[in-house]
Amino acid sequence: MESTKDRDRLNSHNPSLDKWLRFLIIGVLVIGILFRFANLDRKFYWIDETYTSLRVSGYTEAEIIKQISYQKIISPSDLQKYQQINSEKTLRDTLNSLATEDPQHPPLYYVLARHWAQWFGSSVAAMRSLAAVISLLVFPAIYWLAWELFESSAVAWMAIAIFAISPYHILFAQEARQYSLWTVTTILSSAALLRAMRPDENQNPLALVLSWALYAGTATLGLYTHLLFVCVAAAHAIYVAIIANWRDVKTFIAYYAAALIALIGFMPSLVNTVENVNQVRSTTAWAEQTNFLRLVSRWVGSITIGFFDVGIDGTANATELALLIPVGIMILALVGYALYFLCRKTPQRVWLMVLLLIATTAIFLALPDILKGGRRSANPRYLVPCYVGIQLAVAYLLSAKISNNLDSFKQQKLWRIVIVALFFAGIISGGVSSQTDIWWNKGSGWLRAVEVAGAVNQASNPLMISDANIAYMMPLSYYLEPKVKLLIEPRCYTSCYRNRQLALKKPQPPKIPGGFSELFLYRPSSSLRSAIQQQNYQIAPADANVELNLWKITKK
Repeated sequence: MESTKDRDRLNSHNPSLDKWLRFLIIGVLVIGILFRFANLDRKFYWIDETYTSLRVSGYTEAEIIKQISYQKIISPSDLQKYQQINSEKTLRDTLNSLATEDPQHPPLYYVLARHWAQWFGSSVAAMRSLAAVISLLVFPAIYWLAWELFESSAVAWMAIAIFAISPYHILFAQEARQYSLWTVTTILSSAALLRAMRPDENQNPLALVLSWALYAGTATLGLYTHLLFVCVAAAHAIYVAIIANWRDVKTFIAYYAAALIALIGFMPSLVNTVENVNQVRSTTAWAEQTNFLRLVSRWVGSITIGFFDVGIDGTANATELALLIPVGIMILALVGYALYFLCRKTPQRVWLMVLLLIATTAIFLALPDILKGGRRSANPRYLVPCYVGIQLAVAYLLSAKISNNLDSFKQQKLWRIVIVALFFAGIISGGVSSQTDIWWNKGSGWLRAVEVAGAVNQASNPLMISDANIAYMMPLSYYLEPKVKLLIEPRCYTSCYRNRQLALKKPQPPKIPGGFSELFLYRPSSSLRSAIQQQNYQIAPADANVELNLWKITKK
C-alpha cells in the first residue's frame, strides 16, 4: 500500500494549470467533441460495421445466403434489409446471431446498439452515433483514473485534452464497433481498482465493500465488451499481487472475490467462445500473415497515431515519408521519455499500473506475432489499453514539466511549445480525417469498392452479377444507386465453419436475363466466369484498373 513518503514524492511533482492552458484545454475538448460527430454518415460503412448492423438486426449471414439466390433479381436495399431493425427479429435473435457466427464478440455493445437502433433507427449515422456518445464518457472516466493515480487535477485535465484530440480515439469514436466502450470500461475498471485498494482512513466497511463491488461490476462490463479485456484483467491481477506484496490479506481476499464475481458473470459468453474456438480462428485468419520488419514498422506507426495521423500507410510516397518519419521519431522520443519520467518521479503504485496496462496487451499480442508471423499486435484497434497507458504517461510529463519550479524558464517555454504542437497535430489530424471517405482503419482496398459503385452507377439500367463473399456485397450495397439491380449468390464469411453444407454449396450458374443496358460481373469465382462464357458471353475489364475486379459482360 502507499506510504507517506511515496505520497510526498508524488505531490512534489503535482502541477497546477496556468490560465492560458486552461482555456487551451477547454478549446481542445470542444474541438475533439465536434470531430467525434462530424460527418458520421460520410465515411465508408465497411465490412466490420455492416456486420455490427447484421448482428444488431438479429439476422445471420446464413439466413442471407439462404434467402438470396441467382433465381431472384434484387436491389441494394434488399441487402440492407438484413442490417436494419424490424419486427421479425428480437433481442434474442441478436444474441443468437453473435453466439453462432461471431463467438469472439461479447454481446454488451450489440445489446446497447440494438436498443439504440430501436430509438434512433438503423441508418449509418445512427449506428455510429452510439459509439460517438459512448466516447464522451471517456472524459469523466479518464479524469477519475488520473486523479486516483496522481491526485492532481492538472494531470487529469491534461489527460482529458490528450484523449479529446487524439486521432486514435476520434477515429474509433466514429466507428459502429465496441472500441470506445472498451476504452471506457478499461479506464473505469482501473480507476475502480485503485479506489478500492486505497480507501480513505475514515472509510467504513460498507463503503469499502461498495468500492470492490464497483470494481467487480466494471470488470464484468469490460469482459462483456471485448475478449481482449482479459489483458486488462491480467494487468490488474499482477498489480494487486505486486502492490499488496502478499502481505495485505484483506486486499487479496477482496480483489479475488471481486474478480471471481466478474468471471462468474462472464462465464456464459466465455463458454460459448471456448466451444467455438475453431470458428474464432477461422474468422480471424486474416491477421496471421506478415513479416517481422513490416510488423516493427506497424508498431511504430501504431504509437504515432495516438497523437498524429494524416492517413499515411504502407503505400506512402517519398514526400509523405519525409513528413511522417521525423514526426514519428519525435513522438516516439516523447513517449519514451514520458515513460522514463513517470518511473523516475512517481511511486511504484502509479507507474506500475500505467506500465502494466501497456505491457500485458502488447506482450499478449506481440509474442504470437513474433513466433508465428502474425500481425494482431500491429492492429491499433486491439491496443486500447496500450493507448490509455501511453497517453496517461504523456499527460503526467507535460503537466509536470510546465509547472516544475526547478526547471528554467526556457525549459518551461519549450514544453509549452510541445503541448501546443501536440494539440495542433491532433487538430490537423482530425480535420483531415473528417473530410475523407476512406481512412486507414477501414483498409485501402475498400476505396476500390467506392470506385466500383461509381462505375456501375454511371450506367442507365445496370445489372451486377456476382458470387463474391457476402462480406464484400453488404458494404457495397450502401453505395449503389436504387437503379442498380443485383443477381447474386454470395459466399459465406463467418458461417462457413459452423455450416459445412453452406460452405460446400455449389450453386447453379445464373441465367442472364435481358432488358438491362449493361451487365457487370463483380469479384467472380473462376467457376462463375466459366459458366457465363459457356452461355455465349464474353468478359472484359470494365475499367483500366483491373484491381477493381469489375468486368463487363457482352454477347458474342
